[in-house]
Amino acid sequence: MMIHLDLDCFFVSCERLKNPALRGIPVAVGGRGDPFIFATTSRSNLDVTLENSGAFVPTLFYDAQTDFREYFVEGEKIRGIVITSSYEARSRGIKTGMTIREALGRCPSLVVKPPNHLFYHECSHALKTWLQTQIPVLEQYSVDEFFGDLKGWVEEPEVPAFLHRLREEILDRFGLPVSIGAAPSKWIAKLATSAAKPGRGDGVKVLFDNEVDNFVDPLPIDAFPGIGRGFSKRLKAYRIETLGELKAARHLLYRWKKPGIQLYHRVNGDDNEPVVPGYDRRSIGISRTIDPLFDRGEARRRLIILCRHLAHLVGRIGAHPQTIFLGIRYQFGQKAKKHLTERFLFSELALRQRVLALFERIDTFKNLAIVRLSVACSHFATRPVTEGSLLAYEAENRAKRLWLQTARVRQKYGIDTIRSAVEML
Repeated sequence: MMIHLDLDCFFVSCERLKNPALRGIPVAVGGRGDPFIFATTSRSNLDVTLENSGAFVPTLFYDAQTDFREYFVEGEKIRGIVITSSYEARSRGIKTGMTIREALGRCPSLVVKPPNHLFYHECSHALKTWLQTQIPVLEQYSVDEFFGDLKGWVEEPEVPAFLHRLREEILDRFGLPVSIGAAPSKWIAKLATSAAKPGRGDGVKVLFDNEVDNFVDPLPIDAFPGIGRGFSKRLKAYRIETLGELKAARHLLYRWKKPGIQLYHRVNGDDNEPVVPGYDRRSIGISRTIDPLFDRGEARRRLIILCRHLAHLVGRIGAHPQTIFLGIRYQFGQKAKKHLTERFLFSELALRQRVLALFERIDTFKNLAIVRLSVACSHFATRPVTEGSLLAYEAENRAKRLWLQTARVRQKYGIDTIRSAVEML
């Protein structure tokens, strides 16, 4: 049987570990996407971690280490959005994605904490390490979600008791409340977790094979993980409102090729997708949403900063990328993106030169403000490779040696320890 573990209000739960006075009251953890990575002053509390893995696990974090006013208040404005909230806050109308200003308007007693992502990932990694001793096959799906496969480990009749014991031990050992769903297939197990959540269940929901259809079919399509706004809109255009109706529309889903076929079999519970304990990283990237920015000189400065952080990440995993990607999103929804693939010795300088060259090529909406920048590396070679003249190789090699030396300093003292002069202007 497959299981899915979802830590309840994880960031808030972590904050309550540090400050038990936050228990039982409305609490939210907020966040801000922009100014900290691009600050002209050095930040010692900006760092990366590669301890946790998963499709939805980022690598670059800012630990606030400050109070509400310093983090969220800018002039007369309260900036930022709610990342997660406690159930006490949710009962008062607080939702993820809501602005901090609106959340405080709805619930004046709400305690809003700046994020401490490195601490959250330390908690997640400690839990993952322990779970690997309890579950034979474990997959980290996000910082607060895990899949597990109990086949051959726990007999089906014993699964409910096993999961209740597991849940109680996680709470005792780590102080983290968790909800667990179980089902014959991976994505139905994730769907079952929603019925185990506080206010809906007792923390564990087990669906045996003969119970799956009765549980799944009446649910609205929006309840299923992986059905986003686009798919939901398309399905509702065909008057498909429930998962049972979706299961009866096999011919329609198959017309939508791979995404539709995959969704159909996940909802049907016969996708046979395994729990994957690890995977080879195929790409690594960094993106930031920013306040609307018209100044292209400032955009280039921010790209240089993103390149520094991305190069640090690439160095941490020992990769040799040959493909560089740049994406730009503008204020009214326009987008520009391009990648280049070539054989070169990777370094921070090599990455920066190629990203800035791509920026000059694809920034065609110069009269529009930029609201998001994305840089990524992929197509990893098994060893350093390059091509071209001997002089080019020597220049690339010098840049790589310098980058490796600075990486050692940054690894010990922080990413902002060594920066380019242009970053501080």
